[in-house]
Amino acid sequence: MKWKPGKKTIALVLIAALGGGGYWAYLRYRRPVAGNADSAETLDRTFTVKRDNLTIGLLLSGTVSASAKHKLALQANFKTKLLTVVDENSQVKAGDLLATFETDELKERIEELQTNKENQEKELALAIENEKIQVSTNLVDLANAKDRLMKAEDALVKYYRLERTKTRDSYDLAIENAKANLETAQSNYDTRADEINKAGSGDEQTREENEKELLDLQAKISTAKNSLKSAQLDLKSFKRYDNPNKLMTLRSELEQSRLNMEKARIYAESQMVQKRRHISNLQRNLRNINNQLNRHLEYMEQMKLIAPVDGIVIYADPDRRWGNPDIKLGMDVWKGMVLMTIPEMSNLVVDFDLPEQYRSRTRLRDKVVITPDSLPTLKIDGEIAKIATLPTFQIASDSSSPKVYNSRIRLLQQHPKLVNGMSVQVQIISKIIENTLFVPVEAVFENNNKFFVYRQTALGPQETIVEIGESNDNFVQITNGLEEGDVVYLYRPYQQKES
Repeated sequence: MKWKPGKKTIALVLIAALGGGGYWAYLRYRRPVAGNADSAETLDRTFTVKRDNLTIGLLLSGTVSASAKHKLALQANFKTKLLTVVDENSQVKAGDLLATFETDELKERIEELQTNKENQEKELALAIENEKIQVSTNLVDLANAKDRLMKAEDALVKYYRLERTKTRDSYDLAIENAKANLETAQSNYDTRADEINKAGSGDEQTREENEKELLDLQAKISTAKNSLKSAQLDLKSFKRYDNPNKLMTLRSELEQSRLNMEKARIYAESQMVQKRRHISNLQRNLRNINNQLNRHLEYMEQMKLIAPVDGIVIYADPDRRWGNPDIKLGMDVWKGMVLMTIPEMSNLVVDFDLPEQYRSRTRLRDKVVITPDSLPTLKIDGEIAKIATLPTFQIASDSSSPKVYNSRIRLLQQHPKLVNGMSVQVQIISKIIENTLFVPVEAVFENNNKFFVYRQTALGPQETIVEIGESNDNFVQITNGLEEGDVVYLYRPYQQKES
């Protein structure tokens, strides 16, 4: 009789098969987890829940930089060309010659300034001599003008006090003399007429002689009257015309002398002002030429770059993201152009850009772990030393790029394997949750504001509601819904089956 399995037997076989398959899958996909969140295996598609410390923070990129960088640039304000330069990455010592610049044009400029200086000095010496001559000329002109003024004053005083009185007295005396002569002539006539009248008419000859004599005496009276009238007219003319005109002339001459004196003084001062202004201009020009000459002589001393410290030469400015020149012989160089940088390797820091969305989660003195990209096993501790007050655009020329805060990390210990310019990973540790459960972020899914995972069971994947806590870029804290040792999927298992 052929045996036929019953329903119970078939069910037991299926359960055994499923259990064996689940156990095989558990053994195949299960991997041990390290002591912290960073040790999760990403090659497996499942994750075994275990209690451990969960680090909460950020993972960003940064660059090793020297806290002190000696940026070497041409200090002379003179455009020139690069003549010689050491190779990039050269090891140099303090005092070594790093670069030299072309000086032919600078030498020509210095010679031109020296010639201008000599010519200006000669012109200044000549101007000073002309000033001395002008001083002597002014003294002579002022002395002559003063003499003419004194003469005009003396002439007025002399006439006013002496000559005018003397002339008027002479006219008065002439009038008195004319009056005396008129009285004498009249007296002589009257006396002789009385005598003739008393003597009688006499003979004809006597009578004619008497008449003739009286006529002569009358003529003398007329002459005396005319002399008196002329003297009176002379006095009147002196008072009305001669004296006022003379006074006016002398006063005009005095006023003109005073004006000439003032003109001579103003002219002398004007000449001196012009001479001194000319000298001042020459002195200022000479000072400018001297300043330019001294400055260009200093430029000559600056036509080479000397290493200020020991170190390695880096071309251009490593802190400048764009616009660094291509350092090569014969290139044009001007003041302030950074040609090379020597970083001090004794005190390295790490510069990084903190995204704006993480600013509120990051504080000064937060602990940081530094991992060089080229040395992933090297871990160096540090702390945030600086966060910029205001954000800037990540790409300065693109206002649509994300905003970041320029930040700096201080290393708690220097390491000889770190060098300037090295790219590193920056893990900012804001919090460590001790002895907690966590799973990779890939294991947690969301539906209708509820979080769940696919937990591995003997019967296959099972959706399990969980409560989550804090998280970092890789892991999420599980506060409820899972136990240590549970295995969760890092994908949607049933979706994979369907696909």
